[in-house]
Amino acid sequence: MPVRRGSEYKEKGKRDAKRHREKQKQAIKKEIRKIISESSIITQKKGKKVKIPIREIVIPDFRPGNRKDEGENTRSGIGQGSGKKGAVIGRRPGSGQQPGKPGDMPGEDYIESEVDIEEVISLMLEDLGLPNLKEKEDRAKLETVTGFRISGITRSGPNILLEKRQTGKRGIGRFYAYLETLKEETGKDELTCYTALKEADGILGEALNLLEEGIETRFSQVEPFPIFDSEDMRYMNIKEEKTRHSNAVIFAMMDVSASMTTDKKYLARSMLFWINEFLKQMYEHVEVRFIVHHAKARFVDEDSFFKTGESGGTRCAEAYKLARSTIESQYPTDTWNVYLFHFSDGEDWDSEATISEAKKLIDDIKVNMLGYGEIRLNGRPFSSGLKNAFEKELNVNSVEIDEMDVIVGKKEHPFLGIVIKDKDHILPAIQEFLKKERWRS
Repeated sequence: MPVRRGSEYKEKGKRDAKRHREKQKQAIKKEIRKIISESSIITQKKGKKVKIPIREIVIPDFRPGNRKDEGENTRSGIGQGSGKKGAVIGRRPGSGQQPGKPGDMPGEDYIESEVDIEEVISLMLEDLGLPNLKEKEDRAKLETVTGFRISGITRSGPNILLEKRQTGKRGIGRFYAYLETLKEETGKDELTCYTALKEADGILGEALNLLEEGIETRFSQVEPFPIFDSEDMRYMNIKEEKTRHSNAVIFAMMDVSASMTTDKKYLARSMLFWINEFLKQMYEHVEVRFIVHHAKARFVDEDSFFKTGESGGTRCAEAYKLARSTIESQYPTDTWNVYLFHFSDGEDWDSEATISEAKKLIDDIKVNMLGYGEIRLNGRPFSSGLKNAFEKELNVNSVEIDEMDVIVGKKEHPFLGIVIKDKDHILPAIQEFLKKERWRS
């Protein structure tokens, strides 16, 4: 006889799964700063997953028995000797646990849980309170063809869309109409008229000629067949399925000149990677254009962007100019949400040109957001950095947030500049870049 387990086992499984899920959430929230700065994540292409250590749930196993205490007195149960009510029960030292010596006692067990990066982002949005992006007005949304559907019948179309049932019904109807016409015109009986129509392959004029010549009846019964004319043809009407949605384009721009060391580029790539992933989750349709620059700027693909290492001088204006011309020709801001994020170490031998291009993007093009991150490792001060030039020339306020130097656009001025000095700044910087009030709707 088979043994059947009760429904309580299913419920226990659900409870355990829920408990594991809660531990995942707690682990993500606890380790969030380490997770987003993990170098292996930003170099993966597809199926990105994050490994999170989660403490294993250990279920106590109580066993009754006898034990001898230090006085060799036999005691039963789980107690560890005499004591008074309310006394703190200590932990017995194990072998090798004296100060200064390596221990031989087991530590806490952890398991690594793999989580899709989309799930991590969802939890980060929930925990950090990052908002969903505001969509463009309906009139500015773009239509995209998502498929096709049959919508009724039409009298014209390609043969592949011929509606055979509707067409066949009209063909049989025409057969009976021709048969009645022949009987009325010639006074012949039905079988004779049918014979003439059959011999003439359904052509009415030829059937009349055959009847006038005196065709003999060759059939004992009428077997109708369809006779088709162009006006009898019916076709399936195919309509496009369209959807309207807001579009977003992100311009990720990075300085790859000689002064941008490997560590600086890593911080820049980490910031751009997570901003890119967040915006892709928030929009139905998003395009990302990657620009690298030194003294010149050029578009690259995503894989190259996160791996490119170059050298040369620095002229940030080239990246801004390339982005502006592309927005004007391909991404008009009346139908696209446009976000630009630029990361550099602040060295720019033509900062005046960069400021001029930034003003055009904000005032003329009217982008939703222009974000600038200046990478300064080891707290190195830049007396003539690009951030300082933005601070002097743009409509901004200077503040300190989470020990970061920040310049924030006033009112509807969609500019934010942040000085990033180490990995610990990645998370708070992302939070500042993605605050709803930073964006122009």
